[in-house]
Amino acid sequence: MYLLSLKKYLVSIVIMISLAIPQVNAIEDTLFFYNPESNINDFRTLKKLFDAYLANDNLYKFQPFDNKNTFESFLQQDNVFLLSSWHYLNLRQQGYNNLQPVLVGTINGNITYTKVLSTKKNIKNLSKLHKKRIASSGDKNYTNDVLQNMAQHSKVKFKVLTVPKDIDALMSVLFGMAQGALTARHSLDTLLTLNPKKYKLLRQHAESAAIILPIVIVNKPIVKPSIQRVLTAIENLPNSNSGKEILGMLGWDGWQKIDSLEMQ
Repeated sequence: MYLLSLKKYLVSIVIMISLAIPQVNAIEDTLFFYNPESNINDFRTLKKLFDAYLANDNLYKFQPFDNKNTFESFLQQDNVFLLSSWHYLNLRQQGYNNLQPVLVGTINGNITYTKVLSTKKNIKNLSKLHKKRIASSGDKNYTNDVLQNMAQHSKVKFKVLTVPKDIDALMSVLFGMAQGALTARHSLDTLLTLNPKKYKLLRQHAESAAIILPIVIVNKPIVKPSIQRVLTAIENLPNSNSGKEILGMLGWDGWQKIDSLEMQ
């Protein structure tokens, strides 16, 4: 009886583990996602929404990752990939020359946005933030890269506090958990609209150059007919309520077609 109970227990544990670990079939048509610019912490809901949307036309499965190396291990497959433009440029520098950008995200019709460094205290220059904690919804490598560009690659070093969303980064500064917040300009505009009093407590000290929003890429040339169908489905996300919900989780509101020349 004990052995039988133990066997049932072990079987249940195996089932639970298999449900918790993302299952990726290398043959199955898949839309792969990784974005170091944002910290989406609810992959389960995002995958559920995307899978349901793509299932309407018997299209791809959606597979998000929070690990860059795992994501990159699938780049040679003839599938579709959603990633940040910053990551794409890094891949080009690494020799991934067969990746073709086909769609770019938009916010209010714009394909670019900027990052702003805000503090609660007024400071003369960024050197005052040396070894201080900066809250950001992006991962540490991405955040440090943006901050170093702002600091003109001086000897200033930052400690990065990763938070789920831009609003959390701003609140971290207001409540003293961080000395600075790196957020999108449009997130500051949203705070100004929703809570002008809190917005007035913040000081903006540096703004990045224009950053291209996340992009959809494929391996060229496009061979499988299903790839063009899923690209059309992705482009049509703003045209349905479920698609708008997905875009809301991703952080932008539409798409624009691009070609390689425009991306360069």
